[in-house]
Amino acid sequence: MKDYITIQTEERTAEYVTERSRFIAAAIHVDTVEEAARFVEAKRKKYFDATHNCYAYIAGNKAKFSDDGEPQGTAGMPIYECIRQNDLDFTCVVVTRYFGGIKLGTGGLTRAYSTACSDALKLCDRLRVTDCILAQIEVDYSMLKTLRNALRDRAREQAAFFEDKVRLLYLFPTDLSTTIADIVSQNTLGKGVFEILEHKSTVWN
Repeated sequence: MKDYITIQTEERTAEYVTERSRFIAAAIHVDTVEEAARFVEAKRKKYFDATHNCYAYIAGNKAKFSDDGEPQGTAGMPIYECIRQNDLDFTCVVVTRYFGGIKLGTGGLTRAYSTACSDALKLCDRLRVTDCILAQIEVDYSMLKTLRNALRDRAREQAAFFEDKVRLLYLFPTDLSTTIADIVSQNTLGKGVFEILEHKSTVWN
């Protein structure tokens, strides 16, 4: 999977008021479209008395948005565009509207939904998710300190097992695979054993 930017898993909420209409935007990270659908449904239940519960999500190569009764193109699409323009993936935003009695017009609605979504996303921590490798490195005790120092700024040590030799588990971005292998070889005089165990998507800011 290619690298992408998303937001934290904890929900962030912002409220925007214009012409007595309240717009409550809730943003959250989702891993799947099913999670997004559950989040939307939860908001509909929470704000069952609201005039509209509009939403949009982007999850990999899948995306969806809904105006939920607002004039076509004035709610769901602006929310979607706000997520997209923030370069976010695996993100869902629901904007709930309580009508204040004054019609906003199509331009006013578009601005209101965009503003509410933008305000919620500004409260979110942005996380870069990168394709990473989990590798095992076997090294002599005498070379452990030197190797750890060499890897410190490029990889994350996950575990260490002290047996006849030391077995280290390290996580690092996939595009550093050759570099890490070279570091291991250079700092163990070619005696270190480097083995890739698995690929995994990991937050790597």
